[in-house]
Amino acid sequence: MSPAETALAAHARLARTVNISQDFGAGLERGWSIDIKPHHLAACAEYGFTAIRLPVCLAAHRTDGKLAPEILRSVEQIAAEAAALGLAVAVSNHRDPELMAAPDGHLGDVLATVAQLARTLNGRGNDVILEPLTEPCEALDPMWNTVAAELIGTVRAEDPDVTLLLGPRSYNNIRFLGELSLPAEERNLIVGVHHYWPITFTMQGETFLGENHRFGNPRSWLGTTWDQTKAEEAEMRGGFGQVAAWGARTGRPLFMSEFGTTNKAEMASRVRWTRFNRRLAEEHGMAWGVWSFAPTFAIYDMDVDAFNPELLAALMD
Repeated sequence: MSPAETALAAHARLARTVNISQDFGAGLERGWSIDIKPHHLAACAEYGFTAIRLPVCLAAHRTDGKLAPEILRSVEQIAAEAAALGLAVAVSNHRDPELMAAPDGHLGDVLATVAQLARTLNGRGNDVILEPLTEPCEALDPMWNTVAAELIGTVRAEDPDVTLLLGPRSYNNIRFLGELSLPAEERNLIVGVHHYWPITFTMQGETFLGENHRFGNPRSWLGTTWDQTKAEEAEMRGGFGQVAAWGARTGRPLFMSEFGTTNKAEMASRVRWTRFNRRLAEEHGMAWGVWSFAPTFAIYDMDVDAFNPELLAALMD
């Protein structure tokens, strides 16, 4: 297959993805990750998901540009268990506050750890997709296109065949897709975007955003509903149309690698929003990745070890 055909094959594997994050014990992972067990992966496969996206905080397990061997072994094990169930795995380098604050001082270490990860996961075909960095932001934003090219080159030196996943600046925000510039010769690549709009609904009560968000204090958003009015539908359709047009213009396959709603939102609204956005993604030929399995923005109840039936239906019907 050509590189572009390889990317399309990997994109097909990501058609229905769920984000599930392993807790390796670092502070950066606290509150949004779990201890992934084999039965969690088995449930994903049984109930219709085609892939998992596995965010890993490489920065939390990096010393002098080297990753802890036990982290690499654990990532390998999860990837192998998922593959045995028929699930593809998008391994994502997630959260690196030092890099975002001071890219020049930390980029070398990031490239070294990404190279280690690429070496470890080499040779798995489209069972593994590699996202060398997700959600660039802050000081990294203005240099993101340059850094993205460096990340691509670093991975390609270790693995010429793995499909890559990268997205636009400012937390992979859809609004900045037009500013993303990728090396024209790199065609084995999927573009990932994150969608949490309207934030006052999807992230209501999520205090990790701080009290001085530009849209206000998340506590003040509690009680916000998404009622699928004609205006709300039109806003979503317009946004998806713009993203799809960019994909058609550039020839890049698109993956809505994160979309989801806080557990603090009303369930009926969560179900409406999830179903409508999932269907829009599919109408436009986009793979999707719901955030998240558990524990926050959860579609799976860890207490009873079962998917929420309403949210599962919104994703699969």
